[in-house]
Amino acid sequence: MKTEQKLKVALVVLLIVLISLISFGGIFVKQTKFVNNILPNYSLGTDFTGSRVVGVSVSTTTNTVIYDKDGNVVEEEGEGTTTKEEPINPEEALTKENYKKAKKIIEKRLEKMGVTDYTIRFSEENGKMYISLPENSGTDSVAQYVAIRGEFKVIDSETKEELLNQNHLKKAYWSYNTTSSGVNIVLVMQFNEEGTQILKDMTNKYVSYEEDGETKTKKVSFMIDDSSLLDTYFDEEISNGTLQLSIGRTDTTGANFSSYAQQAAQLAILLDEGALPLTYTIDENRYVTSDISTDMLLVPVIIAIVIIALGIIFVSIRYRKNGILAGISYIGYIALYLLILRLTNTIITLEGIVGIVIAVILNYIFTMYLLHLLKHQEANSIEEASNSFKEAMLKSLLILIPVIIISVILCFINWITISSFGMTIFWGILISFLYNLVITRSLIVLTTKK
Repeated sequence: MKTEQKLKVALVVLLIVLISLISFGGIFVKQTKFVNNILPNYSLGTDFTGSRVVGVSVSTTTNTVIYDKDGNVVEEEGEGTTTKEEPINPEEALTKENYKKAKKIIEKRLEKMGVTDYTIRFSEENGKMYISLPENSGTDSVAQYVAIRGEFKVIDSETKEELLNQNHLKKAYWSYNTTSSGVNIVLVMQFNEEGTQILKDMTNKYVSYEEDGETKTKKVSFMIDDSSLLDTYFDEEISNGTLQLSIGRTDTTGANFSSYAQQAAQLAILLDEGALPLTYTIDENRYVTSDISTDMLLVPVIIAIVIIALGIIFVSIRYRKNGILAGISYIGYIALYLLILRLTNTIITLEGIVGIVIAVILNYIFTMYLLHLLKHQEANSIEEASNSFKEAMLKSLLILIPVIIISVILCFINWITISSFGMTIFWGILISFLYNLVITRSLIVLTTKK
């Protein structure tokens, strides 16, 4: 084997070692006072992490409404006024159509908040929902926002007159501005043509002004349901229909950036998806532990490592040099595969683990078939070895095409157990094809004597 070939093989081996160290170990970087692994953790399904079950029911609470003698709603009781307890959800609004609409909006909110591993048990008769969420650091925040009605409006802070509402809103999203003093996270709202004109008039009316030598302000309140998001006035006219509301400011180290960004993103989702047609209340919030503990996973992992090690030893003994190189390549494949699953945030469920096992076995079968061809076809030159490799790749590809098609279809099924299985199979086969085409070929074909 020429020096140039030896150098290429050495570089490939070093690349495999590097990938393996990153995948099995991590990338550790000093952040503030601590050294942290910047690689994302595996996205585990509720099979492993447990779940939070949030019970959401149509609210049955009532509001006390005050009427004057002419039947008009007033703020305070007085002479001739009467009071009446009225349900917060009118009886005529309690329909199957509104229940289904509420469920659809909640599903869209969850998806936009990045929650994929969830289930909803839903009753069309009374609108009751049991939402099962994966348990992690963001679950409390998700549970808080999922059942908020989200009715948006802008009112006069003094007279409570409604100026803008959800119907005037075209789009909402979050952004940030970097300044010398830090990072400002903002909620951006874009209004339609009618809303743009109203906003322009508002920014000229609700301002700071001087009266009798005293500075006064005329303010508006941005409301989500009955809660005030912000009371403010305007420094300049806004004529383009785009309004930015500051959610928070963090220093240049970005210590609170994630928290403010999450808050802004969730508010944007509430506004963008529109309000629920009914007011809901959370009447249940409980954690359901996983039946699978870390100790239970330890034994299968050890068994898998032993089986892989025995498989590599077997090919090394049977096929000698090519077997040893194939074993090294096989370790690199597993490392790269697991790394891609991390970086793509693939949800790993029990079914997903089955998909990983199948993908790893398929790659091992390909490796064995390639080594078999090289031995029995007596490939003694780079050209002969390359032909054997092409034959192995072509035959395996023809066999795997139906599997690839099925896995892609499974990825788009809105059932996390099935989509996890499809996604792990898809990544396993795709990475196997590309990895073997580049890495395995470089190790085995290039080391063949001329």
